Amino acid sequence: TCALAVQALATPGVATRDDNLVDIAPTEWFDLVRGRTVVYRIGPDVWAYESYPRSGRLVSIQLADGTCMDGTWDHVDGAYCFAWENREYSCFRHARDGANILIIPVVDGVQSGTIQTVSDITDAAVGCGNGLVS
Repeated sequence: TCALAVQALATPGVATRDDNLVDIAPTEWFDLVRGRTVVYRIGPDVWAYESYPRSGRLVSIQLADGTCMDGTWDHVDGAYCFAWENREYSCFRHARDGANILIIPVVDGVQSGTIQTVSDITDAAVGCGNGLVS
């Protein structure tokens, strides 16, 4: 969930209607992802794999191009914010739209950028440096 990479992509995002979105509380999100890997897509394409340990606020991500980053996350003003090593701080709203989980980039409290969808939450580890996990 690197904001710069998301904003640079030309792929159109998923259309959303805010009245249908239900924000995911931090306790619910961490219950979903604790010790697991989240698969994010933009349109039909995998954008990234993000792995959360069983405890704490650490996170690792592998982008589709193989770039790997480690960082920390927190919940600030309704958004999940990520501080990546040597990268820009980025924030995202995590919300449900029916059965779909949307990851919506937020800049200064305003939606900005391409929306990602969560296509899977798996027990597979992030495969940094050696290609993507299957």
